[in-house]
Amino acid sequence: MLRNEKGFTLLEIIAALTILATGILALVYMFSGGLNQAAQAERYLNGVYLAQQKFSQLELDDFKSEALEGVFENQDAYRWQLEILPYDSALNDEEAHIQIQKISLRVFWKDKGLEKEVRLVSLNTLGETHTAPAGQLDSSFQTTSNAPKAPKAPKIENLNSPGPP
Repeated sequence: MLRNEKGFTLLEIIAALTILATGILALVYMFSGGLNQAAQAERYLNGVYLAQQKFSQLELDDFKSEALEGVFENQDAYRWQLEILPYDSALNDEEAHIQIQKISLRVFWKDKGLEKEVRLVSLNTLGETHTAPAGQLDSSFQTTSNAPKAPKAPKIENLNSPGPP
């Protein structure tokens, strides 16, 4: 005997639960991926902060640090490495005892078993400070480029003003 009952069959309920479970699992996976990305970004930003802090400290010491590598205080997971090399430039002058140096500071840390790094690089003059002849500076920084000139930036108005009367 056939009955005309209103309701869901077991197959329909199983299909609906399967779709619902798949959607929930996808959301959980995306949420955990977002948390992992946020944690990686935090470690990277911490590495950048530590690199800038160490670079400023070394700059105050005129890059005459005896140690060329080390571990940060209270940040054992991060280590740093300093490299100072002569930089080949037309501005170098042996008679005036001027030598440009390339200073590279690298900060390392482990992230999921892989070593990550941030590198800060700067040029620094070693020796006395002198004013270079204008022609020498101009020739050192000239480039030959056929690229069009960038348009002028638009004028920025005060956004805090109340506006036209």
